[in-house]
Amino acid sequence: MTGEMIRFGECLLRWGTLAYCSMFPAVRQFYNHKIYPCPVEQKYHANGYCRVRYIHENGVHVFLPDVIGKMPMIVMVNGTGLKALHYRPVFEHLASWGFIVVGNDDSNAWSGDSALQSLEVALAMGQTPNHDLYQCIDADRLGVVGHSQGSLGAINAASKDGRFKVLYAASVPKQSLVQNLRWRCEIENIHIPTLLVAGTKCIDQQISPLASMHALGDSITTDSPTVLGRLASVEHRFVLHEGDAYMTAWLRYWLCGDQYARTAFFGPKAELSQNPRWQDVSVKHT
Repeated sequence: MTGEMIRFGECLLRWGTLAYCSMFPAVRQFYNHKIYPCPVEQKYHANGYCRVRYIHENGVHVFLPDVIGKMPMIVMVNGTGLKALHYRPVFEHLASWGFIVVGNDDSNAWSGDSALQSLEVALAMGQTPNHDLYQCIDADRLGVVGHSQGSLGAINAASKDGRFKVLYAASVPKQSLVQNLRWRCEIENIHIPTLLVAGTKCIDQQISPLASMHALGDSITTDSPTVLGRLASVEHRFVLHEGDAYMTAWLRYWLCGDQYARTAFFGPKAELSQNPRWQDVSVKHT
């Protein structure tokens, strides 16, 4: 009876997670107008220095900063039931900081394959004369980002393609949930700087508990810099945009050499470790 109850509970969690994630609301346009007390978080939570253009072509959504020259590019991977434009304010926010941001409409993106397809489409655009992306993409500065099911897609895309230089994974589902949903998480193949985040409220505690986050961090067995932390009192559906400041700082440091962004994570006064909005911060291989 106990085993049957456990299986029934896991089944409820499986389908409840799918239903919950499918109801994920669009990120509000002005979500990043909040004021935070910590200076690094406040800087990168606000919009950056670039105006942003939008392109939709060949099934790929592209947000392009108005910068001359080659730029780093971020591939975003969707959570369950979501499409790229559900995240539009987050895409625009990242693009305002000098990143080309690419997404698609795959709402079952755990494998990472559709993210890699979008990467190839965007890179092809960048090689097409007279295209808006022509010679704009720096293929040596690529990052991948995902939330919830999309975090698995980001992990799996990075594990399959060595061109990615940095990874940000939010609310990564725990191993038992991954297995029950017949997904995979190839975290052991990650060899790039990785930031793992989650929230502490009820649903994210069930999807991405702290023990699972530590297991993920420990599975990155190389000396790749790995940081994890949890947003205090933040629920699953808000983790991506509530944590976008340090996501942006993480990407800015590793892809742009932004030394101010580095102070969020490393050093004796690293801001993330002292930020009251965050808890359970752990840093490995600085």
